[in-house]
Amino acid sequence: MNALQQPPASLVALRQRKSNLELSLAQHQDLLDRLHALLTARKQGNERMDVPVDIGMGFTAEGVVNDTSRILVSVGVQELFLDLPVEAAQAFVQKKHQLMQKRLDGLDQPLARAEAEHERVLETLKAVFEVQDTRVSV
Repeated sequence: MNALQQPPASLVALRQRKSNLELSLAQHQDLLDRLHALLTARKQGNERMDVPVDIGMGFTAEGVVNDTSRILVSVGVQELFLDLPVEAAQAFVQKKHQLMQKRLDGLDQPLARAEAEHERVLETLKAVFEVQDTRVSV
């Protein structure tokens, strides 16, 4: 890759942060969908769940969750988990999802500015090097 086209570390870091937040948002949305399905099943009278349990090496065993009224939720701080009722867990995850979405939206402007600045610097350097190349070859 041409050294001029490599983005600065700050731009790479912003892109990586945005990518990580998008991945985390997708995971939280998946969790919200699963919690909604769990609440729907509970309202229909399904208090227990049969679930596959990963036992490693690509093998699973059938497991049973007898009480689906509570769930462990990661707070996001150094392996801290809360044992919450499913409804409270859903509200907690929704709030966390909203906060992450705000953080992601807040990255759009700085990222656009950094990309525009990188593009301007790149165009300037290309113009300077083209001028220098013509002077040297004459």
